[in-house]
Amino acid sequence: MSKRRVRPAQQQPECQPRGDLRPLPEQRYVCRCGEELRLVRAGPRINDWAHVTLSGQRYRDDRPALLREDPARWWAQLRQRMAAGDMRAAQLYSTLTAAEILGGSPGRHYHHPEKTLTPPLEQPPPFCCEQPMWASPDGWACRVTRRVFPYTPTTG
Repeated sequence: MSKRRVRPAQQQPECQPRGDLRPLPEQRYVCRCGEELRLVRAGPRINDWAHVTLSGQRYRDDRPALLREDPARWWAQLRQRMAAGDMRAAQLYSTLTAAEILGGSPGRHYHHPEKTLTPPLEQPPPFCCEQPMWASPDGWACRVTRRVFPYTPTTG
């Protein structure tokens, strides 16, 4: 019978945040498409952020209008251009067909910030376990233990 080695349980560090636990002021960003973005909760049970436009859109549909309104007609026109020898139409046909077969969504991009519009924060984030904490929708989170400390109410 072989002897099993038991790895000793690693003790989690004791979280003791240092610094101001008030929520960050709202940050604004801009996407490469020019849309202004803000942060919202990623989902009802997800403690993470998502970027949306000021009207609440997470992605932008950049497909041609005819493709959105009448896809059959748009594909027929693309096939006619290919039959006439248009190599760009053939390349577009190949790319879009492959993307559709693989479950992609060409012509749609999810908004990601390219530049921050708001000024830099004046106050540093709080620290816990010798690292800066992460501002989540539910509060400040320790990067080591993942423990979340609710935001303290702002006064004023």
